[in-house]
Amino acid sequence: MMKATEDLGLCPVCRKGHLVAAQRIRVFEPNGKRVEVLLQTSVCDVCEETTTKASQHKENLHALAARKAHYGKLLMGEEILDLRKRYGLTQQQASRIFGKGKIAFSRYESETSYPDESTTLLLAIAREKPSVMKCLADKAGVNLPLWTERCEDEQRVKLRPIQMPHHSVTRKQTMRPELSIEQRVGITQQLEGVIKYTSRLEATVACNDSDELLEVVAS
Repeated sequence: MMKATEDLGLCPVCRKGHLVAAQRIRVFEPNGKRVEVLLQTSVCDVCEETTTKASQHKENLHALAARKAHYGKLLMGEEILDLRKRYGLTQQQASRIFGKGKIAFSRYESETSYPDESTTLLLAIAREKPSVMKCLADKAGVNLPLWTERCEDEQRVKLRPIQMPHHSVTRKQTMRPELSIEQRVGITQQLEGVIKYTSRLEATVACNDSDELLEVVAS
């Protein structure tokens, strides 16, 4: 660990010493390739406790995300953790869903080891398709605590209003000038009816993703 001379303020642990900028290297080995990531941290010059300030944490997140270029089809530990947390699962529950040992997800998330090719494929599809995740969980007899919340997320995305470009002509501009007031009102009501019908139709299909790939994944 290399220390710098920059004073980052009073130590929040001992409140006697001052924090000094430091660096550490974290090593990952996706696909058997050594990948080193330089991370920023702070060390107290009195008690030697390590602290990571908010600005350093933000910089570290960018550095960790940049290593994705070395992973190919493999998922990073953060991506696997995100999948598990998204549905409110424990590591053991996630392991049951994907048919692995009790500590498998702990090792995947810390990147002590990496999932095999078939498990990687399942994880990737489950991240993209909520219906696949639900199917796998049902097959394993595991409840998804945050399934309802994820369905609501899907509905909000699918029913997001369409933003009209600023240069688009207005409804008034598209009306033919020779139409009477009654005709204009009739056309407007028809348009509003179509919009309402479309919104109801989208609401009924929200969170009901296509069942394609389910048989392949569940087998």
